[in-house]
Amino acid sequence: MIYVVPSLKAKEKLQCEGKAWAESQGFTYVPRGKRTIQDLMDEYGEDFLVYSSRGPQIDRPEGSHFFSLNMAELRIQNLRKGQRDHLLEALMGMKERGAESLSCEGEGDRSRWKGSSEPPITVLDCTCGFGADAAVASFSLPAGSRVDALEVSPLLEAVTSWGFSHFVHKKDDVTAALRRISLRRGDYRDYLLSDEGPVYDVLYFDPMFQRPVEASCQFQLVRAIMEHGGLTRDLIERALQKARRRVVIKERDFRQLCRDFPEVTLYGGKYSRIGYAVLECDSWKK
Repeated sequence: MIYVVPSLKAKEKLQCEGKAWAESQGFTYVPRGKRTIQDLMDEYGEDFLVYSSRGPQIDRPEGSHFFSLNMAELRIQNLRKGQRDHLLEALMGMKERGAESLSCEGEGDRSRWKGSSEPPITVLDCTCGFGADAAVASFSLPAGSRVDALEVSPLLEAVTSWGFSHFVHKKDDVTAALRRISLRRGDYRDYLLSDEGPVYDVLYFDPMFQRPVEASCQFQLVRAIMEHGGLTRDLIERALQKARRRVVIKERDFRQLCRDFPEVTLYGGKYSRIGYAVLECDSWKK
């Protein structure tokens, strides 16, 4: 059970808004009174969200997490300028087909990868988290592409899902990109091991790093409630069976992955702390 409480100084209008949202999600709305965050943690543990003018947020004594584009904002700005994005190149498999054939060009208030032979693709972001990668993908993949997402943490899924459906950006094309993303609560392992569910061109994984980026303060706040399970070789092999084209994995250290899958292709900047591994599905290679 997830409880939703209003922010400490919320006016009646905001309280009504929070209550309506909580009921729409099947959560339990409770009055705040004068209870502090520590009081709420003593009563509800970690199973509560605070509804504020920024939407639902995860509040803890050390800080708050609410929906924002974060680094996706800068990446989208860079895409408008025609700069590369390694995630998009990985999702599209551009090394194999020639990155020079594509570029990101501004088109009014909309930027997408341009290429006369590039059809739309379907992507499942199996570990949505804050939603930055899903937002960048939805914004810039070829027109007609679809981005769906899974997030196993109920609290994080609630915050990110609110952002996709309610956050309004100053640019209409960014707001539209968020609205196109379909996020649901779920464990990617259940999806991989099931025989049901839609088949996607690309399965994307951003698992918990074995060596976390300590400088990411916002990430540290929610790390305790996020899923810590990593991808195993068996799960990656299952993903390769389910995806139509490729599996993309975001990581910091690819040594084990390269040993298990020598055919892997790596994407990323020379000085970047993270990179993307791409495994092409056998059916797509043929």
